[in-house]
Amino acid sequence: MAQPPDPAPAEAEPSDAARARPGRPSSGARERMLDAALEVLKAEGYSGLSTAKVAARSGQNKALISYHFGSKQGLVAEVARTVSTRITEELLQAIGEPRDMRGLARGLVDGVAALNARDEGLPRMYFDLAAQAIVDPEVRSIMAEMKAGYRAVLRRELARVTDGPRSSAEGEAAAVFMVACLEGLMLDQLERGETPELKRARAMFVDSVVAGLARRH
Repeated sequence: MAQPPDPAPAEAEPSDAARARPGRPSSGARERMLDAALEVLKAEGYSGLSTAKVAARSGQNKALISYHFGSKQGLVAEVARTVSTRITEELLQAIGEPRDMRGLARGLVDGVAALNARDEGLPRMYFDLAAQAIVDPEVRSIMAEMKAGYRAVLRRELARVTDGPRSSAEGEAAAVFMVACLEGLMLDQLERGETPELKRARAMFVDSVVAGLARRH
């Protein structure tokens, strides 16, 4: 007779009172593991990430990490999705509801600058994964998913402004251009901090986005 599959690794045993309550909420173990993995990635990079370190930081066992995420790459992929969602939500708040391209580009570049200033670990993690993606196909897939998500959000926002792209092809090209420029500005901020030149470069980014689409109209 076929044996039933092995059960999931046990988490910390709940109290009798907790067991007695039907429909009790999740223990939050998965979220703690994701938060721990994010902190390791920000501090030590992809090469420094291990399930042992995540287990130690989160207070969970390594078997439970494998059960939830399957592998190191699976864990990194889920961290990337979680971080991308948080970043997107924060940037959308910074952008607000712009009426034109200038307002959209200005809100976006200022939002990215504020995000990086608050937590330099995020751009460090981003560029560390980008470098790893050159030689690791699985990490390349993770980065491709992240960037595709950012471009999709940008295309949606570009379609809402009055002077945005006139076609889906132009919208995708504009999203590619904006992501590439923002990556460069992020890297300069990470390497040199805030400088007068960087502030002027951000203004040039806004002007370039507006001028580039204006020529298409």
